[in-house]
Amino acid sequence: MRKTSAILFACMVVFGIVLVNPAVAQEQYPKDPITIVVPYAPGGSHDLVARTLQPHLEKLLGVSVLVENKPGGGSTIACNFVKAAPPNGYTLVTVTPTLSIIKYTLPESNVTFDQFEPIAYVGYSPQGVFTRMDAPWNTLKELLDYAKANPGKIKCGNAGHGGNFHMGAVGIEQATGVKFTHIPFKGAAPAVPAVMGGHVDIIVSTLADTLHMVKGGSLKVLGLAAPERNKFAPDAQTFKELGYDIEFSTYWSYLGPKGMPKDRVKILYDAFKKSTETKEVKEFFDMQGAVLSLKNPEELGEYYKKEDVKWGRLIKEGGLMP
Repeated sequence: MRKTSAILFACMVVFGIVLVNPAVAQEQYPKDPITIVVPYAPGGSHDLVARTLQPHLEKLLGVSVLVENKPGGGSTIACNFVKAAPPNGYTLVTVTPTLSIIKYTLPESNVTFDQFEPIAYVGYSPQGVFTRMDAPWNTLKELLDYAKANPGKIKCGNAGHGGNFHMGAVGIEQATGVKFTHIPFKGAAPAVPAVMGGHVDIIVSTLADTLHMVKGGSLKVLGLAAPERNKFAPDAQTFKELGYDIEFSTYWSYLGPKGMPKDRVKILYDAFKKSTETKEVKEFFDMQGAVLSLKNPEELGEYYKKEDVKWGRLIKEGGLMP
């Protein structure tokens, strides 16, 4: 009897410790390095944003945060890599509207938003049309007039076939009636020197990817697909000024493999949120002509549902389904 009572007492003590200290029953998180996979080449906005957040995330999470570039396949290489990773919160991917687009343009990739766990959306930058300084067009209207008179003559670079910059260019074609010849690159970073060197005539990209070159006099921005003119490029016309109801942007959101524990998602979201509140991150976004705008996991999930409808309509109406 005494032996039985002792065993029961020992069990109660252990059970009580678990109740008082849940960490005994759960693995500490995080305790290993966290990897953020970037679907584009080094130097593009997604790479730069991730690396700007990196030291702040490390400080808040108490572990190393690694940024790994896996460009190619319209972001499908990186997305498939992260999708297949264990859902333990140690492998994340930073994505763009491309995640909604490739569902329609690259169905064989088997990559859709609902295969991932939404974590955080941290901001966006408007898309626009950029060209080299000695290009013959100085305004958006001049470019569109030339393109209408010369269908297919303008070579338009983008950050990858089926990506959001490619689809932004397609959206411009649909709205204005022009026709470009599309030239894909593995990310925005290699597309920029291509337009500077005259290998393509224009690129569709964002202010975040190009503003430092616009300010430095290496590129000029002809127009923005934004609701109003941008304070960092005040001379650039908007499509809306010319009567075209076009708004496109790229944004920086972070996802993990589907099935991540909710407590780990919250830990990561809180770290992203606090990182965006730092002086260094705010200054970086301002220098890039980008907008800090936070969405939590639930808001990001709803946002992607709307994105899916928007891009699906554009792709279907444009006859771009494979």
